[in-house]
Amino acid sequence: MNQLKPGYGKADPASMREIRRIAVKAERTGKFKTFFHKVLSLSFFLRRLPTVFFPSKEDVTSARKLSGKGYFRQVLERLILLTMFRMEPGDYYICALFMPEQYAAAGSFIDYRQFSFLNFFLNQKKTTILTEDKIQFAELCTKKGLRTAPIIARLNLLTPLPEKDLGEKIRPIARTEGLFFKPRYGMQGNGAGRLSCDDDDTWSLTYATGGRFDGDWSEMYKILMENCKEELIFQPLLKSHPDLARFNPDSVQSVRLITFRDRETIRPLLARLRLGINDSLVDASHSAIGAPIDLNSKKLLRGSRKTTAILPESIETFGPNNIRLEGFEVPYFDQMQSLAIAVHEAFPEIFSLGHDIFILDDGPLILETNHIWGSPQFVHKEGLGSHQGFINAIIEIAKREHF
Repeated sequence: MNQLKPGYGKADPASMREIRRIAVKAERTGKFKTFFHKVLSLSFFLRRLPTVFFPSKEDVTSARKLSGKGYFRQVLERLILLTMFRMEPGDYYICALFMPEQYAAAGSFIDYRQFSFLNFFLNQKKTTILTEDKIQFAELCTKKGLRTAPIIARLNLLTPLPEKDLGEKIRPIARTEGLFFKPRYGMQGNGAGRLSCDDDDTWSLTYATGGRFDGDWSEMYKILMENCKEELIFQPLLKSHPDLARFNPDSVQSVRLITFRDRETIRPLLARLRLGINDSLVDASHSAIGAPIDLNSKKLLRGSRKTTAILPESIETFGPNNIRLEGFEVPYFDQMQSLAIAVHEAFPEIFSLGHDIFILDDGPLILETNHIWGSPQFVHKEGLGSHQGFINAIIEIAKREHF
């Protein structure tokens, strides 16, 4: 496998200062100073401003224990971060204080905002449309012989399939496996849901964000049309590998595996198993916990909620049977890494990608790929300072961009 050697070492201060300088220079290129981005920036500021003055009591207490800073000092720093750097008000504590052995001096390392921005900047290439469009992505994978979930049907709002035709297409699978539907360009499970049908032709529709409906197909079709904001795609409701389903048989488990391009070689950077909570239909955002996967041993570490809390809870066991996370070996991990690398090779211009991979009982398949995959959860455990190869690759490519 093309993976980073253990003990690659922490980034030296000179490297981190260099990458920080490049990140700042990239931001000053003006590529994100359009009217749209200005409006987006203003909207972000207004929506986050209340969290500056009214952070959760738990966050304030945790930050005080960790740094010794009181409420007013925290408010001032959160306001500076939001105003001057457009950062999430809580991100300073995540990046600078959560792992004191890796972030001993906050100013010595690139912060999450700069890392996320630089990754976003380097990935702005024409081929990113293929990572955003789930239909084009599925077609690309099929063309290249990469295993992915088939698209059974599509519901286009401009030229929608008639009620009868769509019902006939999806009914056989809805009765056996069940169906999962999601927006063509949707993110984090918004607009996604599950459809099933029993032998009496009674349908059940459940949205990932809440809401369940039962009735005949005509009612389901009407609900889909009323709530659909963009084209929907329908795919089989996949079943996790039996070993993973033990964690939570009623929800979803998938792996987010990050790869990056080191000169001409695609390397894995890190991986995280995402476990849906309760009966959640998606394993994104608030509806999941994440457990890092050690790339060498292929085993899980402790988990944490996918949240921007200052000190995410360390989760040792998960599921109705309280299965231990740490030490659990992920099935088909080598095949999963090979699949992620093969997918990345189909995008020669993109520096780094986050692949969502589902593991069935007979191996992995790729669900989708994201060119903007950053989240504070990846900083919590792994720490940017431990990925010297990734940092060197960013510096090399960024220099070629002539910022």
